[in-house]
Amino acid sequence: MKISVIIPDKNQSKTFLPNLKNVFLPYLDSMGLTYDVLIVADGSNKEEWDILKKQDFPAHVHLLEDEGLKGKGNAIKKGILNANGDYILFFDADAATDIHVFDEFKKDLGKVDALIASRDAKGSKYGRKQPFMRRLTHFGARMVVKAKFHMKGVKDTQCGFKCFRASVAKEIAKRQIITGFAFDVEYLYFCHLNGLIIKEYPCLWTDEPDGSSVSGLRRTSSSFYKDLKRIKKNKKNYILSQKEKEGLC
Repeated sequence: MKISVIIPDKNQSKTFLPNLKNVFLPYLDSMGLTYDVLIVADGSNKEEWDILKKQDFPAHVHLLEDEGLKGKGNAIKKGILNANGDYILFFDADAATDIHVFDEFKKDLGKVDALIASRDAKGSKYGRKQPFMRRLTHFGARMVVKAKFHMKGVKDTQCGFKCFRASVAKEIAKRQIITGFAFDVEYLYFCHLNGLIIKEYPCLWTDEPDGSSVSGLRRTSSSFYKDLKRIKKNKKNYILSQKEKEGLC
C-alpha cells in the first residue's frame, strides 16, 4: 500500500522545512509503508517559491509548480489530482497536529474511507491553551456545522490532519467548489451523503500563535459561513450514482 502525503505551504518555509526534515520524513520513513510527499505552494510569494525550488529534496518528495493558487482548498485539490497513492493523507506545514495520530490511522487503512484527526474527540489533548477568541470561533463553527450538515460521529471538521481512500478523494476533488478553509466540510459532507465510512481519532494538537487579530478572525469566519451555504446548495452534485459508488472500490 502506498500513501501520498500532501503538505500545503503558504510562506511557512522557516517552520515547514525544519518540520519536514526533522519530524515528517523521519516519521514517514519509520511507518513501514511506501509513500511520497507532494508539497503544494498555497499562494506563496516569489521569495517563498524561490526558497522551495532551491531545496535538495529526496527523490520521493515532489514540489508541485506554483500556479498562483489561492486558498488551502485549492492547494489540497491540486495535490489530490496529482497523487498516485492508495490513500491520500494531508496535514499542515506547522505540525500543529502530532503526526503520531497516524499510528492509529494505519490500523484502519483498507477498512475506512475517511480517517480524520479530531481536537474534540474523547482522549484528545491540547499542547497549548488557545486564546479565548479562537476557542469561541472554533466552538461557533462546530455548532453551525453540526446544525446544518448533521454528520453523525463527526465532532471536528476543521482539524487539518485527514486521510482519504484515493478513489474517494479524487471523486471529491472533481466536484469541489470550495477553495478556502470550509473545503474540509465539503469533503466530509460528500462522504456523509454517499454513506462512506468516516472515523475520527483523538489527537494531540498544539496551535502555533500567528498573531491573528480579532478583525482577521471575523473576516475568516464570515468567508467560512458563506462557503457553508454554497456547500449546502451544491448538495445534489455531491451525490454519486450507484455505478459511481461501485467504482470507488
